[in-house]
Amino acid sequence: MAEEHTLNSVNRYYLDKVMRLSEQRDIKATEDIFDARGMKLVAKGTTVSRKLQERLMARQLSKPFESSIAVEGGIDPDAIVTEAKRVAETVEPVKALLDHDQGGSSPIRLLSDARFGSAMSTMLTIVQDGGAHALQHGVLVSLISIALAKKCGLGVGDQMNVALAGLLHDIGELYIDPEYLHSGRRLYPHEWRHVVVHPRIGQMLIEGLENYPATVARAVFEHHERLDGGGYPRGSAGKAISMEGQVVAVAEMISGVFLSKDQPLKRAELALKIVPGEHPHQLVSAVSSAWQQVAAREAAAAPSFSGEEAYTVRTLYARINQALEAAQVLREGSNLHSAPARQVVAAAILRIQGAARALTSAGLDACPDHAPDLFSANRVDVLFEAVVVVREIEWRLRGVARDIALRALALEQDESDALQALVTLLDGQPS
Repeated sequence: MAEEHTLNSVNRYYLDKVMRLSEQRDIKATEDIFDARGMKLVAKGTTVSRKLQERLMARQLSKPFESSIAVEGGIDPDAIVTEAKRVAETVEPVKALLDHDQGGSSPIRLLSDARFGSAMSTMLTIVQDGGAHALQHGVLVSLISIALAKKCGLGVGDQMNVALAGLLHDIGELYIDPEYLHSGRRLYPHEWRHVVVHPRIGQMLIEGLENYPATVARAVFEHHERLDGGGYPRGSAGKAISMEGQVVAVAEMISGVFLSKDQPLKRAELALKIVPGEHPHQLVSAVSSAWQQVAAREAAAAPSFSGEEAYTVRTLYARINQALEAAQVLREGSNLHSAPARQVVAAAILRIQGAARALTSAGLDACPDHAPDLFSANRVDVLFEAVVVVREIEWRLRGVARDIALRALALEQDESDALQALVTLLDGQPS
């Protein structure tokens, strides 16, 4: 598995980010920093610089490094509010969600009351330093989370909890090798183990460094879980996932879609509905309700199609059938001799069948050879839905591949090897 993180050990990837930030801003030790044996490594007031990097990496510390430094002019609630106002004014689906609000304290006002200590301020400053849109993502998830929480009738305290969880949901990624986080790089399933730990790291950081309600850290831990058990890192299902975690999970899932140029709210609605049971009905309904308010305006922005969609439908249809056949052969054969291995395959079959049903519901599987006729038609609405459905099913098949690959790490080598062909097939990449 990916390397474990403990708060009293200095994570090399996070430390490197701190050092790079120190080249742009003043970062100082807010107290003496000691190693686990009581030896002083850094005196209070010392400016953090590259020359300290090796010294800090070589030792276990008596206290978390993160709680012992502060960045001058770091992110504060005012900076978050400024970014939130920009997002609310420029990202159309967010504007629609907020305009469809039913009163109460505004998300912007709520964020203005957020508080975080020097550790979280430093982390958010590093996020902001990471690129023009890096901070936007956390703020976007936070705003969507607040809006959805209000629509579910959650009180102001719970809204603040999801606001903080949405803002901080990806801080665990600061502790992961950047090689696995490059945008545009598609990870192989066996590489996914390096990324899947980030919700747990985020939970540990919040629990250890902030005095927030426990629900904030828990929601961060759960922001990639799904009600049907198809999420990560734990594969929790149903009532095992907190309501705050469900809210942030939906907000995180649709945040990327909200930046689409073509009918973002409609895309979000379709993505949430594609596999029934993944998300709470009231949250799906909240997005659907917001879309209905802007349906006519969104529909005017007609999407364009590349001509490759028909081929994609045919290959996806074939891949689902091949995967089901391969999984059933594994389940009925003798290559998997342990109960955990058979459980992995049984769970995969259920999720692949769910993808097949989604394809059926969209009307794309009945006559896959007729896909060219579908995509040459003038029914832009049908084409749009088909493209979104295909994209979402592709993503879910890759999710099944990743889950099998992760679970296979705990199996005997021969069983892990037996599962590899199924993993490759589901992932859609050559071995």
